[in-house]
Amino acid sequence: MSALILLADADPFNLRLLSELCSSLGYEIVTAADGGAVLDAVARVQPDLVLMDVSLPVMDGMQVLRILKADHDLSRVPIVLVTSDGDDDARKRGVELGADDYVTKPYRSFEIQQRLRNVLRLRAAESSGQSSNQPPERLDIADPVTGTGTSSQLHISLDYEFTRAVRYKHPLSCVVVRCVNYPQVTASLGAVTAPRVLAQLATALRGCIRGVDHLFRSGSDELTILLPETDARGCRIVVGRVQTTTSRDELFDAEVRPRPSIAVAFACYPTRKVADGEALWRGAADELRH
Repeated sequence: MSALILLADADPFNLRLLSELCSSLGYEIVTAADGGAVLDAVARVQPDLVLMDVSLPVMDGMQVLRILKADHDLSRVPIVLVTSDGDDDARKRGVELGADDYVTKPYRSFEIQQRLRNVLRLRAAESSGQSSNQPPERLDIADPVTGTGTSSQLHISLDYEFTRAVRYKHPLSCVVVRCVNYPQVTASLGAVTAPRVLAQLATALRGCIRGVDHLFRSGSDELTILLPETDARGCRIVVGRVQTTTSRDELFDAEVRPRPSIAVAFACYPTRKVADGEALWRGAADELRH
C-alpha cells in the first residue's frame, strides 16, 4: 500500500508541482493551503507524512507543528518542514519542536525524493520494531554502482526543474558525460569489474559540481548532471572542470585498459528552445550517441 502524503503550501503552483512529483513516486496525495486545513486533514485522514511550509497563512507551520506534537494521537505523524534557503533559525526551531526533517525553497525534486523516502523508511523501521540503523528494506534512492540518482529520478527531476525554470524565468543546464568505449572496457575487465569505472567517474564528477546540483546515472555507460539556475556561461565552466578532471591519468585505476574515453555534451535553457526538460536532456545526450 502506498504512503499517504499531506502537502501544505499556500502557493497553488508549488502545491501542483509537489503533487505531481509525489504522485510520480507512487504516493497518494492530500493537499492543504493553510495551517487550519493541515490540522483538519491530519485529524481526518491520518497521513503517513506531512510536508509543510513554515510560512502558511491562518496558522503558520511552527504553530501547526507545536499542536501536532502535543497531541498524543497525532504526535507520531512525521513532519518535514519547508524553510527558505539559509533560514537556519527556522530549521533550528523546527527541530526543537519535533520536526523529523526539512527541505528548503526553492524546491529541489531530488532533495524532496530523498528526504521523504528517508523519513518514511525511518518511521517504518520504528513501527516494525527494527533498529532505525537497519532499515527493513533498501529503497531505490540511489544507483547501486555509482551512488548517484537513478535514471527514473533523472526524468522526474527534469520535468520538475524545467517547469520551475519556466515559472520563475531561471536558466537550467544539463551536462551528459559518457564513456564512449565502455563496451571495450567491459570486454577487457569483465562485466563484474567494469562498473567500477563508472563509480570512479561519478566520484570525480561530484568534485566538479555544487551541492545544489544533481548527478544521475542515465544509462549503462552514461552520467547526467542537472544544473538548476545555471546559464550557458556557468554551464561551460562546469563542462571545463569535467573535461579537465576526466583527462587526468590518475582518474582510473592503472590496470584499467583500454583507458576509458570520456565525451561530454551539454544543453542550456533558454538558449536551447525546448518544450520540456526531457527535450533539453535529449538535446545533449543525442550529441554523444551519433
